[in-house]
Amino acid sequence: MSWIKEDPKYADIANVIKCMSINEEAMHAVWDMGNKISFGSSALTRSQEEVIATVVSSINHCKY
Repeated sequence: MSWIKEDPKYADIANVIKCMSINEEAMHAVWDMGNKISFGSSALTRSQEEVIATVVSSINHCKY
């Protein structure tokens, strides 16, 4: 959307989350929920979890 300006403080955030930046509270809540669900609750390292997530996304033809 051309009227929404890119905020440099969100440069490292995926677009699927960044699109919520007009409601920062909601964006942070979704980001935090995703991190709590996806990472840190297993014996795997963050790198191992990321590799698994990448492979699953690739198999599912997911852009994110």
